[in-house]
Amino acid sequence: MSFAVFLDVDGVLNSRTTCERTPDYHVGIDDLRVAVLAGAIKKYGPTEIVLSSDWKELRPEADDYVYLISKLAKYGLELAGKTTDHYNNRGEGIQYYLESHPEIDEYVVLDDNEFDFRDYPNIWERLLLTNGIERVKFASKTPAIEAILFMDYIKEVS
Repeated sequence: MSFAVFLDVDGVLNSRTTCERTPDYHVGIDDLRVAVLAGAIKKYGPTEIVLSSDWKELRPEADDYVYLISKLAKYGLELAGKTTDHYNNRGEGIQYYLESHPEIDEYVVLDDNEFDFRDYPNIWERLLLTNGIERVKFASKTPAIEAILFMDYIKEVS
């Protein structure tokens, strides 16, 4: 059994209240929010983090991408992969990633937008909508058990 978190960055690891800036002067990443993510992952168990954010479009050597990787590493987290969709098709990108990685049988999606997630019922049930990770809610009225558990862990550590 393998568990994955599909991670958006903006709106999950930062918000409108974030003061920190990236090396390229975009909205930065809040250490406390990365700590909440790390705490929830530690409680859930072995987890792969898959980048579904627009940040996936950055080159690995770009200053902002290096910044992201270093922020995650500070809390013992690393990326296992990234989706290949473009902007409004995140559900499609996650679906394709799951089909390409059949070992992932449980997952949650952390994002601050709905994009095309409603078009994919299994993804919709696992979507946790955020305004900063500490302000998380279920997208679906009938969330999947892993979404319920992961949200409980987020609330417990935040």
